Amino acid sequence: MKKFLAIAAIAIHIPIIFYFWQIDSWQLLTSGQTNLTLIALARIFGLLAVYFVLSQLIFIGRVKWLEKQFGLDKLSIWHHFNGFFALLFILAHPFLLIIAYGGLNNLGFFSQIMDFIRHYPDVWQAVIAVLIFVTIVTLSVSFIRKHLKYEKWYFLHLLTYVAILMAFGHQLKLGGDFHNNLFVFYWYALYFLAFGQLIWYRFLTPLYNFYRHHFFLDHVVEENAGALSCYIKGRNLSEFKVVPGQFMIVRFLNKQLWWQQHPFSISGYQAGEYIRLTIKPLGDFTSTLKDNVKVGDKILLDGPHGVFILKRAVKNKLLFIAGGVGITPIRSILEEALLAGREATLLYGNRNEQEIIFKDELDELKKQHQFGLHYILSEKISSVFEHGNIDKEKISRLVPDLKEREVYLCGPVPMMKAIRRQLTELGLPKKLIHFEKFSLG
Repeated sequence: MKKFLAIAAIAIHIPIIFYFWQIDSWQLLTSGQTNLTLIALARIFGLLAVYFVLSQLIFIGRVKWLEKQFGLDKLSIWHHFNGFFALLFILAHPFLLIIAYGGLNNLGFFSQIMDFIRHYPDVWQAVIAVLIFVTIVTLSVSFIRKHLKYEKWYFLHLLTYVAILMAFGHQLKLGGDFHNNLFVFYWYALYFLAFGQLIWYRFLTPLYNFYRHHFFLDHVVEENAGALSCYIKGRNLSEFKVVPGQFMIVRFLNKQLWWQQHPFSISGYQAGEYIRLTIKPLGDFTSTLKDNVKVGDKILLDGPHGVFILKRAVKNKLLFIAGGVGITPIRSILEEALLAGREATLLYGNRNEQEIIFKDELDELKKQHQFGLHYILSEKISSVFEHGNIDKEKISRLVPDLKEREVYLCGPVPMMKAIRRQLTELGLPKKLIHFEKFSLG
């Protein structure tokens, strides 16, 4: 029900926009004159372009009432596809206007463009805005995006805000649908709501939490495989609500790293005492983290985020599957489940024994709670550990009561995709498989 209401709160604006549009544009649409029909279509495409662009701000704004229902990973996917629809409407709007007015004025395509720029207020800003949107969407295409460092991609995306504001001026001055004062008020409110939530959740809330709690790096512990556990402390931490399985978007406030932010899972949490983030060196940022952070560094935390939490499980029996550093969120959820008296089994895959993170902690948990713990190594054959990859054979053999369980899965994306497919082939409903891909928008 809450998910339905969240979707409805966003989708309700589409019929509202169509209602106001048809007041002034329906006669044009049904006039029987091609150029007037194109103008009517251009108007609705322009209105929808703004709606989809403002929706982008909500999807990437880490807006809590929405994020709690769907998780940032799903909102990131929506943001991706929504961006292409936004671009479609952004391009269709001026294209149809150029064709229509060119026909009315007996001007060619490029001559009509120059006429718009020279004689219509704020159109040149709108042209620049369109070019910015095209550039951003182009850079977001996966095969281009993967070759662009996140920081550069992120700062380029900040131009989205500039483009939205540049395009705003010509809308009310030239928009044929803005003769209705109620629609003008609604249009301003739409902008206020979108930008207001973005600013509140994405910028002001982390700053407020930093001011209130003064987060800092208390100490660092080097785990297996070079992973670093960063223990974060602060003031009045008991009032900073964290749920095992969630993640934080972290910015270390020192000279080397202050301009970068990255998502890391919460691997441990002691209410009122510390938050532990465990980070494995996998990229440019994480590989240099050990040399660039020091005890006492101030930390800006955005979050906690995520719906990869125990509360979503409806069954008492659980199966946890982790691969590599994917153990970090599962480590904290597993302990919460065991303390709550739930029955649990963990399958934990790595290349070799040296890469097993939290082995001592997991072994100690096994002694205390007697849950099923299976280490699975892909490279080294050992009489102590399972050999190979986590697959249907191992899941069936090690967890014969799989259909009675709910699954929490975290690891590299290809691994999660493969295991999700295998779990469904073994008869487990998709709704009982919980996973989350931690990413930024």
